[in-house]
Amino acid sequence: MTQKINRRDFVARGAAAGAVLAGTLPVSADAPAEKKAEGAKPRIARLDLLTSREVGEWMKTNDVIFVPHGPISGHGPWTTLGVHTHGAEAVATLLARKCNGLVYPPIFTCFAGATHLYPGTVPFSYEFHVQVLKAVGRSLYAQGFTRIFFLCYTNPEDAAGLIAARDLFDVEGEMPVASLVATRGMSSEPVRALLADYKGSAGEAIIDYAAMRLLNQERAIAEPELAKVGLKSGEDQNPAIREAVRILRGRGTRGFRYDSEREHSSHGTVGLTYKGQPDIELGLKILEALADYLLPAVEALKSHRDYLKEHPARRIEKQVPLDR
Repeated sequence: MTQKINRRDFVARGAAAGAVLAGTLPVSADAPAEKKAEGAKPRIARLDLLTSREVGEWMKTNDVIFVPHGPISGHGPWTTLGVHTHGAEAVATLLARKCNGLVYPPIFTCFAGATHLYPGTVPFSYEFHVQVLKAVGRSLYAQGFTRIFFLCYTNPEDAAGLIAARDLFDVEGEMPVASLVATRGMSSEPVRALLADYKGSAGEAIIDYAAMRLLNQERAIAEPELAKVGLKSGEDQNPAIREAVRILRGRGTRGFRYDSEREHSSHGTVGLTYKGQPDIELGLKILEALADYLLPAVEALKSHRDYLKEHPARRIEKQVPLDR
């Protein structure tokens, strides 16, 4: 049976379909696969690039949002100041595409650690970093996001994500918030397999440039000759104090600083050819593997959230027998 449609409806429906294919509207997770055209531009996942109406429509069937965070922090001659946050946002974007989630604009007001003497580094306290994450988490939860992930690439910002997530659960009413660290997946089998034949050193540099490409912020490699060789013997402290700092950090923690460019320049290589392609292509595959590693957390948070709803908090009483 043929359905009649007037000219106005035809134009409106055509415009909406075109917007989805162009990546200007979120696609429902329940949309049939054939409507997600092959080769189409990826849908917009970043919250600030959508209208409130688009987000409201998306929220009718979805609830997942990723909050990437990381510092503006010196990383030597060929790795950018924003490498940690670039990696976090790239992994968050890939995760959002896989589960039809959204991505909060990256948070750069973060703890920068030992790099504050590098030109361009903008340090914040852990306390401030945690408070920013908690404020974002509270607001997103109040609006109806019921799976919220603070996602960082590595340390030292991972500590702030962990504290914020725990506070929002333990102190502020068991909010459905979790903290994710992308580099936990670097030791996974898929990543190890990708790196088996790579002759360079896969560190933050290759992730940095791959992430910038994925986020449409691609740039030329800085200091390309140095970047191809890397700094294999980089040490993160002056020899005069290295052993003392190693002992303190190995047994707990201690604040420290970098005093020369060499001390924080051992971040791997980038700019080599790998299997006939620039190794940035390898970096993109690593980012994809890291997103796949973190993806099970999306469903796990739903399971835990639903369990807590079905089992309200109550004081733990004496259990007899204890082994049941």
